[in-house]
Amino acid sequence: MPETVINVENVTKIFRIYDYPGDRLKEAFSFKREKLHTDFHALKNITFAVKKGEFLGIVGKNGAGKSTLLKVLSRELTPTSGKVTINGKVSLLQLGVGFDPELTGVDNARFASKLLGYDDDEIEEMLEDIIAFADIGEFIYHPVKTYSSGMYSRLSFAVGINIDPDILIADEVLAVGDMRFSQKCLRKMREFKDNGKTIIFVTHDIQSVNAFCDRAMWIKDGEIFIRGDSKTVTTGFQNYMLFDKLPDEFQELPDQPINNSNSKTRQEAHMRSLDADSALGTQQQYSDIEWQEDLKKYPCVGDGRAEIMRLAFVKQESMESVKVVQGNEDVILLLDIQVKEKVENPQIGWLLYNRQGLLMLHTNNDICGKALECLTAGQRVIAEFRFKLPNLANGNYVLSIGLQSHADMPHKIDDVYEFCVARSDVKGTQCGYVIIEKENFEIRFLM
Repeated sequence: MPETVINVENVTKIFRIYDYPGDRLKEAFSFKREKLHTDFHALKNITFAVKKGEFLGIVGKNGAGKSTLLKVLSRELTPTSGKVTINGKVSLLQLGVGFDPELTGVDNARFASKLLGYDDDEIEEMLEDIIAFADIGEFIYHPVKTYSSGMYSRLSFAVGINIDPDILIADEVLAVGDMRFSQKCLRKMREFKDNGKTIIFVTHDIQSVNAFCDRAMWIKDGEIFIRGDSKTVTTGFQNYMLFDKLPDEFQELPDQPINNSNSKTRQEAHMRSLDADSALGTQQQYSDIEWQEDLKKYPCVGDGRAEIMRLAFVKQESMESVKVVQGNEDVILLLDIQVKEKVENPQIGWLLYNRQGLLMLHTNNDICGKALECLTAGQRVIAEFRFKLPNLANGNYVLSIGLQSHADMPHKIDDVYEFCVARSDVKGTQCGYVIIEKENFEIRFLM
């Protein structure tokens, strides 16, 4: 069983807030012990444990207490009460934390390494890797006060990641910097995880949490609100941030009677809307299809104006459900949607992710060239996508489905349908995300 490297027990952190700078001195020398401050509880009875090799994501809105918690874990702050036990060397990655603006990047790197107990010879050996990883050119020898925010981020990550800590704590270090540097940082964190290191990752990037973290924790108003698998935590957090709905407060709108009298058009090929004349025929057409109807158990976000009731993902030729495929099959994805309130400019679509949580495919009705009119309360809509499944690399894939309106999300369900691509021929041994189907190779000897 993996050993516990971080154990936090009933940790509370209280800051004293003074209205005026001089009130601190007045309070300290007051004979009557007059209280001139207000207590701010940044953390309230936080308790959790992290195992060795675990990748824990922490989410929460600004001011929730995430950064305070990380500073307590890295021993930059002492908790007001409670106990923190750390087994291993900790590195806190935070934008410019601990940097002296008057010192150069190299001098700051030396100083940060010295604080962690490294001797001069060890530091000089690490400096080459730090300078190469930061990749900021001659600025590494310039005072840090001349750096851009991106350079701060690069130097901070380069120092923290190359001093070989047992526990890496990253606080929004990927929020600043270009795409190439962010990818390099993520690759380095994967390498850390593969080597059995422990990582705590604070970010507002939900996709990164879902893709990389084993578990996640939602900090709300200084307390742990939810802790569990990443998808469950981030879904609840998204609902809160987008729709101000906490998980135990989410209430679905009552089902409305179906009223097809307002149906105006029938989308052909990719999209079909059921009106009074076509409903019976379409239902008979889909009667032999195996529908997946237990969608409420999957992580979802949305404001409740519409609900995806069921889905089917089948092969066009046999109409059998897609479970194990070779790739290159003609398939149909069907979404059965109940409209409960008016939805303007609807976009119905789907996304396909691989087992690492990376986005592989995506489309919607607009991309298909089928703009939809306003959906009205009471309509029942079948959305039909017909396409040829690309030649994907072997592995497991999972579909997410949704209905969007402008910037709002009436309903989106994550990780709702999983299937496997398994090719037994030599093409299945290719690396990467997709398989090159038509290719040729020749060799010519010139001498």
